[in-house]
Amino acid sequence: MNILKIHNILLALLCSIILFSCSKDVYFSGISENSFNEIKENYQKIDYSKEDIITIIGPPLVKENLENLWIYRTDKKKGMAAFKQTVYNKTLKLKFENNILRSVEEIDLN
Repeated sequence: MNILKIHNILLALLCSIILFSCSKDVYFSGISENSFNEIKENYQKIDYSKEDIITIIGPPLVKENLENLWIYRTDKKKGMAAFKQTVYNKTLKLKFENNILRSVEEIDLN
């Protein structure tokens, strides 16, 4: 009887360890939120060129309008692989005039 009790306790302990370790995973996709926030807060004070943007956040996912509209994507999910909860999911549009960043638009897809 004691052996069965110890077996159940060990099984319960193992299951709870697995559940707690899985629930703390965070998944990022796309560009860094911190880098984007830096650009968003400072683009009106600092004339960012296309090269500066590539250095800070990397090349865009899509280039349109004669390469004057750059589109990026970023998202963050939390939880186990099978049960992810979206923290944020955004598309970012950067518009350039004469190779200088003039407009930053953030579209929340949640």
